Amino acid sequence: MKRTADVLLRKDRVRKSVNITEPDKPEIVRAVMEKWQGIIDLIAKILNVPSALIMQITEDSMKVYAKSRNKENPYEVGGSDTLGHGLYCETVIGTNEELLIDNALKYDDWRDNPDVELDMISYYGLPLQWPDKDFFGTICVLDNKENAYNDDFKELIAAFKSSIEKDLDLMCQRQKLRFYAEMDSLTEVYNRRKIESIISNEYARSMRKSPAFSIALFDLNKFKEINDTDGHVVGDAILKAFAAGINSRIRSIDSFGRWGGDEFILICPDTDKAGMEILLDNVKHSVKKDMDKITPNGGFCYGIAEFSVTDRNYDEILKRADKELYAIKTGCGT
Repeated sequence: MKRTADVLLRKDRVRKSVNITEPDKPEIVRAVMEKWQGIIDLIAKILNVPSALIMQITEDSMKVYAKSRNKENPYEVGGSDTLGHGLYCETVIGTNEELLIDNALKYDDWRDNPDVELDMISYYGLPLQWPDKDFFGTICVLDNKENAYNDDFKELIAAFKSSIEKDLDLMCQRQKLRFYAEMDSLTEVYNRRKIESIISNEYARSMRKSPAFSIALFDLNKFKEINDTDGHVVGDAILKAFAAGINSRIRSIDSFGRWGGDEFILICPDTDKAGMEILLDNVKHSVKKDMDKITPNGGFCYGIAEFSVTDRNYDEILKRADKELYAIKTGCGT
C-alpha cells in the first residue's frame, strides 16, 4: 500500500491525497545533500531573496529539508508545519504545478497563510518527484516584498528542479543495481555471493570478539519430485513461499539467502545453536503451512552449526551444518 499524505489546496479549499516518499526509497547521501545545499545558496544569491528552500513532504507535515544559508532566512532545517493549513507548498504538490504568488497580501485566498507570519509574502515553487512520481517535496523561494519572479528566474529554478530530480533518479538506479548484485532474482533474498560475504564478516567478528553466531542450512523436501510432477512454475512458487516465509519471520539482524537450487542459509549473529533451534522451532510450522497452500507434502529440513573459536575458517561451520542436514534428511528419507 502506497504511503500518502493529504494536502489542502488553499484556493479551491479541497483536500487531495498524494503519494509521497516510500520507506524503501534510497537515503539522500551526503554528497548529494551538499550539492543541493549549493544549489539553494546560489538561487538565493542570484534572485536576491531572503529564502530558498528544499521542502520535504511527510505523512503529516511539510519539513524544511535544506535552506539557503544567508542570514536573512527565517527558516530552520528540520522545522515543519502540519499539513492542512494551506501552505504554499501544499498547493504545489496537490496540483503538481508551479505556484507563483507575487504578493499574498493582495489575495483573499493567501493573505492568512502561515508563511505571511514570517513576512514571506511572495512565493515561487515547483514540485520535486521521484522517478516513480512519488512526491519528495518542493523547491521554492520566498521574499519579504512583492516579487513576480521574472521568466529568467523561473527558468533557473526549473533547471535546478531538473537537476535535483535527476539525482533522485540516479540514486534509485544505483539502489536497483545494488539490489540485483546482492539478491536472488527469483526469491528476492540474498544471493550466494552476498551471503558468503556476510558469513565471512561474522566469522572475522567472532574471531575478534568471540560472540556466538550460528548458521542453518535448509533443503526443501521432495523438490525434484514437485518439479517433475507439478512443473517448474509450482516449484518456483514453492521456493518463493519458503523464502518469504523464513525471511519475514526472522530478526532484523539476521541474514537469509539462497545457497543454490533448493538450498537456503540463515545466519544469526549473537546466537548459539540452542537459540537458533528455538527460533526455527517457532517458525517452521507456519512456514510449512505457507508452502502447503501451493502443494502439500513438501516442507523442509535444516541443519544447524555454531561458531567455535577452533574453526580455522567459516567453511568448517558450513560443513558441520551440512553434515547435520544430511543426517536429518537421510533419517527422514527425503
